[in-house]
Amino acid sequence: MSVGTRKQFPSGLLVAVLLVASGLLWAVMFFGPLAYLTRLAGDLTPLDIRPKGYSYTEARAFLEAIGEQGRSYYTSPELVIDAFYPPLYALSRGLALWWLTMPGRVRDGPLPLKVRYALIAVPVLMATLDLIENGCVAVMLSMWPVLSHGVVAISSLATQVKIIAGVLTELLMGVLAAIWLLRWNVLRRV
Repeated sequence: MSVGTRKQFPSGLLVAVLLVASGLLWAVMFFGPLAYLTRLAGDLTPLDIRPKGYSYTEARAFLEAIGEQGRSYYTSPELVIDAFYPPLYALSRGLALWWLTMPGRVRDGPLPLKVRYALIAVPVLMATLDLIENGCVAVMLSMWPVLSHGVVAISSLATQVKIIAGVLTELLMGVLAAIWLLRWNVLRRV
């Protein structure tokens, strides 16, 4: 098999499947456990999805509002499902960014490796922070009604930076995908 006809990893199909799987898992969490916890809390937003983070008082108020049933539910199924989301997010977005920066996508040659690695670092950072946040929330739930100011502060910061890294990842993918589609459209007309 010549170099020109050899399949490159990852394939577009693999990337698409992983992106769909990640999106479906997010939807299950967002419209399932997180929506249920929001209702239990009288419309207070769960800790995981507060872009501005939360104070010690706000974390305590949320955990108090969801009651024993909600705290148990937060532990399982929410944190159990959320244990699978960060690695799937990092893998799906990392491979998508790698695929979009392969030769012939956004330019004739690949982007420099340093740039490609930096792009992939963004969803990996998001996933890492999501796991840190999940660990902190698990500690808060297991120690309830004792609540550590330090654990809340770490969790809140992880939530804020996680959301920023997630938005940045999606923007990077969107921009690179738009460039690729425009380039593909121009090249197929030639």
